[in-house]
Amino acid sequence: MPVSNELFDVIRVMTRKEKSFFRRYFRMHSAGKDGAVLNLFERLAEYSANKDTYFEDEFKLSLIEATRRHFPVIKNNLYNLVLKSLNEYRRENNNENKVKSLLEQYDILFSMSLLTQAEKVLKKAKKLAVNNEYFMDINTIHNRERTLARYMLDAEGYSKVVERVHKEQIENLERIKNVSEMNDLGSRITILLQKYPTSKTRDEAGKKERDEIFSNPLLSDEKKMLSSITTKRFYNLNVVINEWAGDHAASLGYAKKYADVVEKDVLKQKASLHEFIISLYSVLASSGRAHNMEEYENAYNKLEDFKRQFPDATDRDRLEASYMLGLSVFSKAADDYHAERGEKMLVDADENFKKYERVLSTQQKIVWYFVIARFCFFKAAYPDAGRWLNRLIQIPNIDVSQDYQCYARIMNLVVAYESGNPDRIEHELRRAYYFLTKRNKIYKYEKIILEYTRQAFRVRSEREINEMLEFMYRDLSAIKNDPFEENAFDAFDMLPWLKGKISGK
Repeated sequence: MPVSNELFDVIRVMTRKEKSFFRRYFRMHSAGKDGAVLNLFERLAEYSANKDTYFEDEFKLSLIEATRRHFPVIKNNLYNLVLKSLNEYRRENNNENKVKSLLEQYDILFSMSLLTQAEKVLKKAKKLAVNNEYFMDINTIHNRERTLARYMLDAEGYSKVVERVHKEQIENLERIKNVSEMNDLGSRITILLQKYPTSKTRDEAGKKERDEIFSNPLLSDEKKMLSSITTKRFYNLNVVINEWAGDHAASLGYAKKYADVVEKDVLKQKASLHEFIISLYSVLASSGRAHNMEEYENAYNKLEDFKRQFPDATDRDRLEASYMLGLSVFSKAADDYHAERGEKMLVDADENFKKYERVLSTQQKIVWYFVIARFCFFKAAYPDAGRWLNRLIQIPNIDVSQDYQCYARIMNLVVAYESGNPDRIEHELRRAYYFLTKRNKIYKYEKIILEYTRQAFRVRSEREINEMLEFMYRDLSAIKNDPFEENAFDAFDMLPWLKGKISGK
């Protein structure tokens, strides 16, 4: 049986560079002390490269007797050393940490009255902070510059430094304010997307909330962006805004700009691989809606090539890239263009999800369950659709899943109907009816479903069933173009299925 092992999990997700750094770190700090520790690391690195689950009894068989005898102690020592080496690696390979380390060096040199050396270190820190847009650190450096100038310069020289620093500090504080404002807008838009997952509001209150946010002047003028951080934010938020407005071409234009800037920043180590993945998915989603398959394929190939292009990416980044690829394909359930890819991905969907679970939020898991279920449904693979739907339905009824929980139950009704099992149909009818009536808000789409759900409890003959399906098709068709109901139809459009049943196909 597998056992939980923190050491195995850490070593398994370490990058090639992190492992190489650990070996150097070990030689520097533990050389000649305990070769068994390094040997255990190498054995675990090899073991974890081929397995996702740790079986301790199996693993210990590969170790020499002396190591097995003292295994708990050696394992604990290795775990502590690995964490210390990772901490040191982050300090050495993260520019923000480098700035903070340089500021610590400055403080030491200043306290020793080695002012010329302190000045040299402070200039180095400032250059690094400015190039990477670490605005809070820049503000700290400005304060250090004032203090240093007071001790090094005469009144005239000091006055010039104070004047320059004051001007730079005002500009820097404006950039900090600009970042804060764009972050606030981004958070408010994220909340809206959680409320309305397919980007459509379903009532006047939602529309008012959306219009208030989207009318912010910062979102309409790129010139008001004071840094590359806010410029990227501007592009990203405008992708969302134009999707809400139904302007898919404009959305794609902003998505491409966003991805281009992020890709350049990644190469300069000014952006994370996570941001790079998100930017490519933004192009995938926008190009799919704009039916621009050339741009879709370009982004798809880049994301598919992620592991090769970034061999030292973390396990989290690699899994996120794979997840986004799958999401882009399964989201296009009714699109034959993606059918072949979807069928291939479906084979490994269960196995892949076991890996994704380590890095996905609850919201991401819900979306994954839903898009695969919908993909299976539109391919008439109803048992598979039901299996993924039940996974979603079993998730605790948290706020972020309300809409998906609703549409999942409606889809599951249809899956139950397709099973031909009267007991199952009645069970799912009761379950869906209970959930929908319990919701605080019931919209037209759900009301129609509820109305015919109630009728379904009394329907017995085939003629009555066909009549009910025809009436449901008529009533749903009547609201399809209602702007407040587009959300429901984007998530799960029952009309094609109803039409097929009515026509006997």
